[in-house]
Amino acid sequence: MTTRRMPPATGHVHNRRGRSLNSRVIQLSAFALSFILIALLVVTSSRAAFVAQNDNIANTVTSASIDLTDNDNAGAMFNVSGLMPGVNEIRCITVTYTGTVNPTAVRLYRSAVPSNDLAPYLNLTIESGAPIGTAFSGCSGFTPTNLEYSGTLDGFATSRTGYGDAPALTAWDPTVTGEARTFRFTVNVQDVPAAEGKTTTFGFQWETRTS
Repeated sequence: MTTRRMPPATGHVHNRRGRSLNSRVIQLSAFALSFILIALLVVTSSRAAFVAQNDNIANTVTSASIDLTDNDNAGAMFNVSGLMPGVNEIRCITVTYTGTVNPTAVRLYRSAVPSNDLAPYLNLTIESGAPIGTAFSGCSGFTPTNLEYSGTLDGFATSRTGYGDAPALTAWDPTVTGEARTFRFTVNVQDVPAAEGKTTTFGFQWETRTS
C-alpha cells in the first residue's frame, strides 16, 4: 500500500496569507490614490473660491455751462411808429454772463437781416457801460464807457453777421459768473426824402464761447 504524503498544511496557509497581504497592499495603494485625488480636487476647488475685488468710489463728471441772460423779459427794445428826423429813440438792455467757466469775449452782432427798406436810413449808435439797476428798457443812471458802433443799421447788419466777423464787436470779456454790462442803443431817422414812409424790423444777439 502506497502512502500518499500530503504537503504540509503550513505551506498552503503561508501562500494564502501572502496573497492576502498583496491584495491588501494593492487595496491600500488604490485607497491612497483615491485620497490624493480627492485632496487635489478639494485644493483646486478652494483656490477657485477666492475672488479678487476692488471697491472703487463712484466717479462723477460734470460739463461746464456757458450762458448769457438779459433783462428784456422777451420784450422788444424798439416798437416805434411815426419817427421824425432829429428825434432820438433811446433804449438800454443789461446782459449778464451766468456760466461756470471763464469764457471767450462776448461779441454783439445782428440776429437777422433787417427786413423792409428803412435800414439804410436809420442811424444806430451802440454804447456800453457798467450795469445799471433800471428796469428794461430804461437808461436812468447809465454812463457810457465804450462806443461799440456808430453808423447805419444797414451797415451794422452787413458787417456784423456772426461771432467771427471782422471787425469783431467785442462787448466785454467776462471772467466769472455774474459779470454784466449795460448797452445803450440810440436810433434816429435820416432827414432825407428816401427815408419817408419806410419800415424796418431788426434784432441783436450777444454770444460767448468756451474757446
